[in-house]
Amino acid sequence: MKICIFGSEGRMGRAVAAEAGDSVVAKYDVTPPGTPPDVPLSGEVDVVIDFSIPSAWKDLDILLKGTGAALVTGTTGLEKEHMDLMEKWAVERPVFHSLNMSRGIHVLGKLLEVAAGMLGKDFSLEIVEIHHGGKVDSPSGTALELASAWEGVMGPSRRIMGRHGAAGPRRKDELGFHSLRGGDVPGEHQLHLLGDGERLVLTHAATGRRTFALGALKAAGFVAGKPPGLYSMEDMMNREFE
Repeated sequence: MKICIFGSEGRMGRAVAAEAGDSVVAKYDVTPPGTPPDVPLSGEVDVVIDFSIPSAWKDLDILLKGTGAALVTGTTGLEKEHMDLMEKWAVERPVFHSLNMSRGIHVLGKLLEVAAGMLGKDFSLEIVEIHHGGKVDSPSGTALELASAWEGVMGPSRRIMGRHGAAGPRRKDELGFHSLRGGDVPGEHQLHLLGDGERLVLTHAATGRRTFALGALKAAGFVAGKPPGLYSMEDMMNREFE
């Protein structure tokens, strides 16, 4: 499998390159927005692995044009325009999208759905996420996905980003996010389910970026050669257990 890394000089781009070794045949750093990549993507590339920033996706669009290379993206902080781009790409190629490439995080989301179904009427959810000081978005994309897993069972929440001052009593329909930043923490997510007289805490902590790099490479192997369309961690994990 021949791999191109987009966002090659970022933390995750370097981690993927270290794990992929000689499979990497092309690298592109993130350029100023609107600056086309210097070299067109070779038709020999099987998969583009993207760990960049949303503002670089115009360049990624240029890079992908005219090729059938699959795309694996773990870029966070996406808005509607980026989701629209992803849907456009998926007409021509298989696109694997996950805001967290850890299989453990996927399982954490499944556990949260079970907990919501069994406890949600009497418990409240607060999400604490911890990342390195260089992370630019908060709350993390993973925290938002975990919140959506809870809301998929419980219905819409009133999302609160931290609390300060005279915030008043917590409303039953609130879902709180708390973002901690500093040091070199690759990523940790704590789900605090708070009930009367008891508290359940579900936690996932990545010990290094290698976890996410290996997950991205596993996704690349899964999606390469697939028909055009959007693919997720759910698709890959279900395939493993068939």
